[in-house]
Amino acid sequence: MTDALGVITIGIAPEFDVGPLTVAWHGLTIAIGILLGGLVAGRYARSRGLDAEPLYTIGAILAGAALVGGRVFFLAEHGRLLEPAAWIGNTGFTFNGGFIAAAAGIALYLWRSHRTAAYLDVVAVGLPLGVAVGRVGDVINGEHYGSQTTFFLGVRNTHPDALTPNPDLAYHNGGLYEVLLGTAIFGIVWPLRHRLTRTTALRWLVLALFAVGRFFEFFARSDSEDAALGLSTAQWTSVVLVIVAAVGAWWTLWRRPRAYATRT
Repeated sequence: MTDALGVITIGIAPEFDVGPLTVAWHGLTIAIGILLGGLVAGRYARSRGLDAEPLYTIGAILAGAALVGGRVFFLAEHGRLLEPAAWIGNTGFTFNGGFIAAAAGIALYLWRSHRTAAYLDVVAVGLPLGVAVGRVGDVINGEHYGSQTTFFLGVRNTHPDALTPNPDLAYHNGGLYEVLLGTAIFGIVWPLRHRLTRTTALRWLVLALFAVGRFFEFFARSDSEDAALGLSTAQWTSVVLVIVAAVGAWWTLWRRPRAYATRT
């Protein structure tokens, strides 16, 4: 809801009980996001004449690699990689680390199983929607907050278990910005899915859009260490990913691969 000051106010507890089980919104929305993203990817795969069965394995790789990669990148960024106790926790993950690890894991699986790289485009189409839904839990938690703000997209988490410093103040919310970013990217990519038919073209587009969006997003966030020239580690990672996407897109166009078949 939006309070009288114009900011968004959320008073939901980060966790809730279902009988004897304690469920975290963070984990629940990620699971729902993976499911919805997988359904979208499956629909797109079938429209391209691809077998949707490998997406079950790809989804498992994506979830596992994203968790491990996101945690490793976060601990490395904060100088805690060699602290065994720091590896345990349900907060403290970076999107870039998870994204890179998941992409590497999926690419390795496709190479080892001799499957077409077109599955990378299939995953790219479903990923933005999955991210948008998965980040809702971060909004509820008050995770990935930035500076105090009266901006109309500022979020005031009033529940005492929320992660923001003061329940009476609103902050820039990185989770909300990524909900909006993922939604916007999905809105761009979904209409283009049958136009960008060269293998890996959609992958590079989604990578570039996420990298550019997150570069600007981190001007409002404070959960990434400063690196150089006034930019955070996350922003420099985004710069590298934009370069990778640009080179990959150039290579895709230059080698002019045959587009994979579309069912009629």
